[in-house]
Amino acid sequence: MKKLLVTSLCALSLMFSSPQAEAGSESLATHVVNSTSRGIAMDGFDPVAYFTAETATKGDQAHRHQYKGRTWLFASAENRDSFAAAPEKYAPQNNGWCAWAVAHGYAAETDFINGWFIADDKLYVTWSAEVKDRFLQDKASLLAQNQANWSTVHAGLQQGSVKFVSHSQRPNLGFQHPQQLPDS
Repeated sequence: MKKLLVTSLCALSLMFSSPQAEAGSESLATHVVNSTSRGIAMDGFDPVAYFTAETATKGDQAHRHQYKGRTWLFASAENRDSFAAAPEKYAPQNNGWCAWAVAHGYAAETDFINGWFIADDKLYVTWSAEVKDRFLQDKASLLAQNQANWSTVHAGLQQGSVKFVSHSQRPNLGFQHPQQLPDS
């Protein structure tokens, strides 16, 4: 009788389990996108706006899209639709992890407000404005190192074996996540 009850409960749980949740969970581990604890990619900044408005722009929950297991926010329906049509064109390289860190073989959080740049029609983000400036001084070499290291760093993020640096480990810098645009 006890065995029948356990078997019945297992069958019921399988019947009511969500394939989307399982697929989403696999996707979270598969892609390791830089996101908030609530699954918002890029701290809610609109990746398309870096190209169109040439500035960091907060997205809106009303204009969201699922990609790589995360929720991406956009400032407008037009930006959301552009992203949905070609996410690889607009999504940041390295799944939103610091380009400088990846070029040097580790992973780090980024400054989505001041630490971004576009190179070869691709969005890159870095730890801070200062790191971005250092990256751009040796852009060609560091982009090549970045591309060569990404698969190893990504695998390390998936396995939890790569060195990871967060802004919270450096509180003297004043970064808080998720990032908010400064009051203007």
